[in-house]
Amino acid sequence: MSKRSLIRLVTTLLICAACGYFFIPLSKIRLGLDLRGGVHFELEVQGQEALAADLRDTRDRIQERIQEKAISGVTVKSDTTSIRVDGITEENKTAITKILAAFGGYSVAEQGSTRVLTQKDTYQKALKDDANKRALQIIDNRINQFGVAEPEITPTGAEGNRIIVELPGVGEAERERIKALLSTPGRLEVRFLAKKMPNQIPVKTEAEALAMLGGQLPEGTELFPELEEESTVVTNQMKAAIRAAKPGEKKADNVRQWVLLETKVYYEGSAITDASRGQDQFNTNTVNFTLNREGADANAKLTEIASSENRQFAFLLDRKVISVLHSEQKIIGSGVEIKGNFTQQQADDLALKLKSGSLRASMKFLEEQSMGPSLGADSIKHGITAAVIGFGTIIIFMVLWYKWSGLNAIVALTVNLIVMLGLLGSFQATITLPGIAAFALTLGIAVDANILIFERIREELDNGKSVPGAIQTGFDRVFWTIVDSHVTQLFAALLLFIFGTGPVKGFAVSLTVGVVASLFTSIYVSRFIYDWVLEQHPGTKTLSI
Repeated sequence: MSKRSLIRLVTTLLICAACGYFFIPLSKIRLGLDLRGGVHFELEVQGQEALAADLRDTRDRIQERIQEKAISGVTVKSDTTSIRVDGITEENKTAITKILAAFGGYSVAEQGSTRVLTQKDTYQKALKDDANKRALQIIDNRINQFGVAEPEITPTGAEGNRIIVELPGVGEAERERIKALLSTPGRLEVRFLAKKMPNQIPVKTEAEALAMLGGQLPEGTELFPELEEESTVVTNQMKAAIRAAKPGEKKADNVRQWVLLETKVYYEGSAITDASRGQDQFNTNTVNFTLNREGADANAKLTEIASSENRQFAFLLDRKVISVLHSEQKIIGSGVEIKGNFTQQQADDLALKLKSGSLRASMKFLEEQSMGPSLGADSIKHGITAAVIGFGTIIIFMVLWYKWSGLNAIVALTVNLIVMLGLLGSFQATITLPGIAAFALTLGIAVDANILIFERIREELDNGKSVPGAIQTGFDRVFWTIVDSHVTQLFAALLLFIFGTGPVKGFAVSLTVGVVASLFTSIYVSRFIYDWVLEQHPGTKTLSI
């Protein structure tokens, strides 16, 4: 064997050995959800909610600045698109203008004694981008804390506002719980109940609650629902309303009552550093959390006001009241306890949401799929059977049609198979059912390259060229044809990977790996085999092809 052939042989064996390291045993190869079972979600971040949340936060900050400056007669309100600052006079105009100038993401329009603030386009884009990044991070935190092994969480979409979540091994029983954890923002707020008003209103709809308040909310207040299963505060007035309900009457969103709260938020979930489920002296489930220093100071101020003025305050989660409490004394320290009619699972999930952080916007489910492990095992069995039948058919065809040269293609296909599995294992790629289809397709692509080479060699032999000359010319003439076809397929696979989701990406990964392996084996390995045969039989006049 010549030095050149020896180098090629050693190179091929080293590549095969290296690839074998990454996929032997076969358990090293990761299987997709459609093969091992689990759930697949495609979610979309609701960016408009992030914009609305920023409007509310900015409104509260403006109100605080105005109160700090002791400016009277000025009101601050917000809707879904803008913030209105009313009551501006010549005396306070300069001070108000200075306060509003601090909010650089907003455009300020003057309308007499009113200033209207709207978000700039660039600021809205930044808010949405931040919501997308935060959603990806928080979903990753929640899934990891839930304990799912090897989750796949991938951002996608032209605006980056879609997230693919694939959770292997998750059964139907856990599916809805995880879905709830992913979809809810988990934003905690702490506010006071409104002063000198019927702040607990035992009706089912917001319209009825507003009617009881005379058709208009008092300045500086908002209405929030308190859901039946989450409420701990039951008044005689509420019991009377429940008794008065007609038999069989459907409850609206399971609301027990509406609660009138002040707009000012004393602290939010961002102040929480840790959270866990606990129990009080009555063995009732509670949620205990730890605040940072800023949150602890705000909680001390809150409880001091509550105890001195005999006022109640509420914990809101995602703009729904989950607990109404009071404090008999000022509480100093970072530890806080939320009491509620929580089941153990509800307390665990609430603690998980608080600990993992709050989303700036909720998630909309665009796609949802579930597959059991038995169906996945059946898919693997049928996929392997189909691949074996296809591979066997190729072997028979190549041997019958191209005779001993067909063995060249079979060896190249075997190396191709080893290289493909090795590349998939080294990239830690996930094989899906469409990926198995791409696997079979690339074997056909590899054979196609060999067929081009063999047919060209036949033509050169028919034109009277010698065997070495025909082989040399055959490989030279089809080289760029093979490269062009493989590169075209590679671009198609890359586009599928970039713009595709879920199973489509699995197909694209297997196709990309197969194209690369096919290009190597059809050009390098097949040529090495012919050169080795010519070295063993110098001066041969015929070629079995």
